[in-house]
Amino acid sequence: MKNQKGYIQAAVLYIIIWFVAVIGWGMNVYKLTTADFEPSYKNEIIRSIGVVVAPVGAITGYINIED
Repeated sequence: MKNQKGYIQAAVLYIIIWFVAVIGWGMNVYKLTTADFEPSYKNEIIRSIGVVVAPVGAITGYINIED
């Protein structure tokens, strides 16, 4: 029974990583919806890719992209 501590810690870490990733993806979606959609479209293109490809969106949600 004393080996259960490692499994609990791994499960908690796994949940924290998923929580941070979902929050990052949500921030990416929010930043995309509040974008200005004026040339250059670099910000909008990167964030649109992040909506479809969730791991990219989870990272770009925390990044400030300048146009």
